[in-house]
Amino acid sequence: MNEMQQLSLTPDGTPEQAQAVGLHYEIVAAAQAAANSLLALGRKLKQMRDTGGYKRLGFETFADYTEQAVGIRQRQAYNYISVVENVPARLVEENAAAGVTKLALLGRMAPADQREVAGQDLANITVTELKQIIEEKNGLAEQLSLLQEETKPAAEAESTEVDLDALRAEALEQARAEVADAHQKELDSALKAQADRLAADHADDLRRNTETTRREVQEAAEQHAAELVEQAAENARRKQAEKDSAALEQARKTAQKLQLSASEESIRFSVLFEQLQNAAQEMMDLVDALTAAGRTEEAARLRTALAGALQALAGQLPGGAGV
Repeated sequence: MNEMQQLSLTPDGTPEQAQAVGLHYEIVAAAQAAANSLLALGRKLKQMRDTGGYKRLGFETFADYTEQAVGIRQRQAYNYISVVENVPARLVEENAAAGVTKLALLGRMAPADQREVAGQDLANITVTELKQIIEEKNGLAEQLSLLQEETKPAAEAESTEVDLDALRAEALEQARAEVADAHQKELDSALKAQADRLAADHADDLRRNTETTRREVQEAAEQHAAELVEQAAENARRKQAEKDSAALEQARKTAQKLQLSASEESIRFSVLFEQLQNAAQEMMDLVDALTAAGRTEEAARLRTALAGALQALAGQLPGGAGV
């Protein structure tokens, strides 16, 4: 694959050029993310296969695990692993758009042939064409290998093996870093979601408790006020009955004391006069009870009405001019 051209804005670049360059960098970033995702999946599948972790999850074979738990066929899973094992990460990043199947086929060739074929725009080569190229390349490579096998220095073989170990170690370290980063992101997201839920639940509980307390206080106040009014009315009725009885007896005694003719009119007047005084006192007691219950506006209206009634009554007497 040809070297990717580096783009930059010139001082006199147009807004359209700036927009195009920005879009280009977004595409490059998306391609890089796709390549990283492909490599990460391949490394994780390889680790699961090599460590036998799928058995600890209850699966007898790696194929059962990939097809039932991951949702991909065994051949596809091995394609991802083959790419990680046989294709350099840089070639994967540069040709991620070609897809994992072509990259896995590319891994069947020697490194030099991989770079040559990838440079022919791997994304636009069909799978059939790529298989034919691989057969041709591998046929030539096999012949060269037979010719060079006896003359190949042992030191070169050792050097190649050391380089492969270094690449494996680097890939393992990168995979561990990716796993740790993904785990931390998931943990942070879960903690934030839990904190948001707790805050929302606390706010709802506080609002419900406040409304319940306000309603209970209001109901208790209204009940207490009603009890005070009822108690005041009962006290007034009891006092009135006592006063009526005492007034009648007092009227009789007064009539006898004054040696009145004990006429029915005189006695009746004395009783009514006492009743008038007692009724006025009872009404004042009711006004006081309303005031004690906090119903001051209602108490003020009743007090004004009583005063007006007494004034009107005084004004009806012969020669009266009001109170």
